Amino acid sequence: MRVLFSIAAALVLAGCADQPITSDQLEPGGMLRDVRDQAAFSVDRAEPQRANFVQLSTVLAAESNGALRDGDSFDAEVGTVHLHLRADGLASARAVSFRWIHGDTATIERGTLEDGRQLSLASSVAIAPHQVGPWRVEVLAEPEGTGVPPEVLFSREFTIE
Repeated sequence: MRVLFSIAAALVLAGCADQPITSDQLEPGGMLRDVRDQAAFSVDRAEPQRANFVQLSTVLAAESNGALRDGDSFDAEVGTVHLHLRADGLASARAVSFRWIHGDTATIERGTLEDGRQLSLASSVAIAPHQVGPWRVEVLAEPEGTGVPPEVLFSREFTIE
């Protein structure tokens, strides 16, 4: 039994990856004699990329310009709700969509996010007096490909009373 264990241990240690290379395994040029157990491959090193963090500041208001009053609820007679947006840290302009959702109905409007120093009108939705209840506005990234759902970059809920 002891002999069988010694043979098994010798076989396991002979194939160990941490075993040092000895001079009898090298050819005169310094190459390993038997390379059939080695995998030859190369890897392209990826270029490091800087992370880009974007901060969105938003105001939902009944006003399209001038002094804005941020709100989470609006009167049914408001007529239009406006999304004012500021994107800080954006490296370049980015195409987006604004999705206004009420019940099972959604209105989509195309737009662009740009790095800005102040709030600007990004999108608006007309509100009919009978469209009371919860609403949601989303800022969506352009989809990466066909059949891929767009990434939601920002979402905010409000109520029409």
